Amino acid sequence: MKENILLQRYDKTEKGDYIISVKVDSFQTLFNEFDFHSSYWKRDLREEFVAYLIECADEIGLKNKFVIQVVLPVEEKKKRDNIEQKFSEALKHYFYYLVHLSKKNIKKIVRKIIFNFFISIALLSVVFFTSKMEGDKESMLYMIFNEGLYIAIWVLMWPVFSDFLFDLKEEFDNIAIYRRITKTKVVHVYF
Repeated sequence: MKENILLQRYDKTEKGDYIISVKVDSFQTLFNEFDFHSSYWKRDLREEFVAYLIECADEIGLKNKFVIQVVLPVEEKKKRDNIEQKFSEALKHYFYYLVHLSKKNIKKIVRKIIFNFFISIALLSVVFFTSKMEGDKESMLYMIFNEGLYIAIWVLMWPVFSDFLFDLKEEFDNIAIYRRITKTKVVHVYF
């Protein structure tokens, strides 16, 4: 079977796992510069590094295994004790944090969907009951009111469908990638 052209960009381990390789001069380069004084597992990772990992994990796909390889100068290993383990824990912790943020965003989207749906149902009920009422249904005021309600219902229902079909899927896809990265082995190579 022919390998996906995107996957040809990545080297493989002896086991056949894809390698996401990152070469930096220092571990500090991988962290946000505003967080240098926090402990490792509380630090935010640099946005470019996070975006790179997410993009690579997405390209590799959920069915293929991968490892994250951090290539550093040998002096980096001598600077700190247990730096490899601390970095691996910081990476996992940060992506668990991103999972938490995505779950929070899902709740926000679901609340918005429910709110819009029930307001739309309420307006539809108003349309239904006003159509059953006695009175002049040919008046301009009644027709404008009725059309306005239909437009309001449409405007409220459109985000229900778009949020449900697109935004929720995107958040669930993000969570799958984040969890995938938290379970990935981090390998350190020194030059």
